[in-house]
Amino acid sequence: MIHQYKLGGYNIVLDVCSGSVHVVDEVAYDIIGMFEEKDKETILKEMAEKYAGREDITAQDLEECYQQVVGLKDSGKLFAPDTFEAMAGTLKEKTSGVVKALCLHVAHTCNLNCEYCFASQGKYSGDRAVMSFEVGKQAFDYLIANSGTRRNLEVDFFGGEPLMNFDVVKQLGA
Repeated sequence: MIHQYKLGGYNIVLDVCSGSVHVVDEVAYDIIGMFEEKDKETILKEMAEKYAGREDITAQDLEECYQQVVGLKDSGKLFAPDTFEAMAGTLKEKTSGVVKALCLHVAHTCNLNCEYCFASQGKYSGDRAVMSFEVGKQAFDYLIANSGTRRNLEVDFFGGEPLMNFDVVKQLGA
């Protein structure tokens, strides 16, 4: 499975199953986008039509780019098979109902009040508030009760600024 996106003037292709990340030109980006659904002749024909007005892109360039995409596929760096697909159901069953991490929103406020803050200066467009120790303790108890046989659990203290509720963070961490 691949994901294609454009960011900061770059054409980026991520092959999820191999973990490969490719930064490509627009021709390769277009070819990769059609590669799994169309045959070679159709791709080269459509690409020749799309780039017909560009003197810097020849039919030979398109053929060469197509062959490079084939080479990446053959080397397992593009369109790599999902080696976990057959195990997905079994793995999901093993972890069904198991909680391994908790993100506690302990402070719905912040003391910095930055104008650019994605969280509306820590209040997330709502009222400023902090979590009580009792609510945090209930969340910890839930995590432990639903962690199955896991030995390592994760707790993140989140908020506008979690340290605005430092006493509760310390109490919960004790």
